Amino acid sequence: RAQRAQTKPLPAMPQMTLNMIAALAAVLLPQQARCDLGAAVRRAGPMPVLPTAHPLSGMSGPLVLQLEKAAARPSASGHVARGSFYLARISIGHPAQELRVMFDTSSGHVLLPHRACRSAACQQHRRYSPWESSTAMDVDVTGHEVQKGNRLARGNVTRDAATVGFTQADLGEGDAKGVLVRDTLCVGEGACVDMALLAAINMDDKLFLAMPGDGIVGLGFSSLAITPLCSFFGRLIEGLHDHALPQFGISLGAESGELYLGGHDASRLAAPIQWFPVDHPEDGYWQVAIQAVRVGNKTLDNCAKGCHAIVDSGASRLGVQTTHLPTLRTALTSMPTPAGECQGPELSFDLGGMVITLQPEDYSGEDCAPMLGPLELEDDRFQGVYTFGETVLMR
Repeated sequence: RAQRAQTKPLPAMPQMTLNMIAALAAVLLPQQARCDLGAAVRRAGPMPVLPTAHPLSGMSGPLVLQLEKAAARPSASGHVARGSFYLARISIGHPAQELRVMFDTSSGHVLLPHRACRSAACQQHRRYSPWESSTAMDVDVTGHEVQKGNRLARGNVTRDAATVGFTQADLGEGDAKGVLVRDTLCVGEGACVDMALLAAINMDDKLFLAMPGDGIVGLGFSSLAITPLCSFFGRLIEGLHDHALPQFGISLGAESGELYLGGHDASRLAAPIQWFPVDHPEDGYWQVAIQAVRVGNKTLDNCAKGCHAIVDSGASRLGVQTTHLPTLRTALTSMPTPAGECQGPELSFDLGGMVITLQPEDYSGEDCAPMLGPLELEDDRFQGVYTFGETVLMR
């Protein structure tokens, strides 16, 4: 849709493991906007003292966050999507403002609705108020205050803003426009990161009304963010202690799950970890190469020129490009048995060294129709891309 902001990538790109590790991909439109976000109720104050403590310092193992599964809400049209999401609680600022968010491996920002946002999607969620946080500071893309000497901008001022476009395999597409606010984000028992977040002043109702959580915490690389200061994952890496590993892990269950920051839980592994290099890390995604896609014993020809999988913790279904969707849907559709079981073929993804195999009960809905999410990605870089959502991550 537009040229993405140029940022410096992380100096070293870590590897990923499919045993561990939406809304696919934010497209960023750096811009400026004139806005006055409630100057009448804004409190003036001195520049905040931002914390210097890093999130995992002093810990002997990974930080574990509990995830709760939540169904999608009715959309603006009243339609209820089949998607489900895993949410965790975070707190922002001081005193702490608690919100429920989705940790999304294919997003690069922390996106929260601003208290001044008046769109229906914002009104239906808990909103973040910089005015009620003594550590909040309005910043530009360089991380400096918008108005020198005022931690929160006063009056009708020009400030940096960004529009983030999401393509979500379950709910479709939508945009959110936000301004940059620097504050303290805390997870778990007081593990905090000083970073910039996008406080949305407008959110597309079509997409965000259906999301059960209040916001999104992106776990993608900093190249997805408008500035490295906005990257939760990048800030996390900067603050790792000697006892914490530069990795995170996700374990999903039928109704709940766990997110591990700075390591993983070996007791959750059904087999030894297998590591794969991140393909095209400059794109910002946890992306691996697919050698072949098979339905039963038949190898599909749509990966002749190469395919990739983007790990997407923000989607419940397997995402498939619209050009490949009809063929795969036809191949996987089956009729239920008299006992109500689906009897379709196995669907396998060969990653070269490991094969992920989905059974009919993994990819089928109640009527045995395959639960596939359409992906309309026009960029040539994403031809042959699948998104591995909950369907794959639970294997």
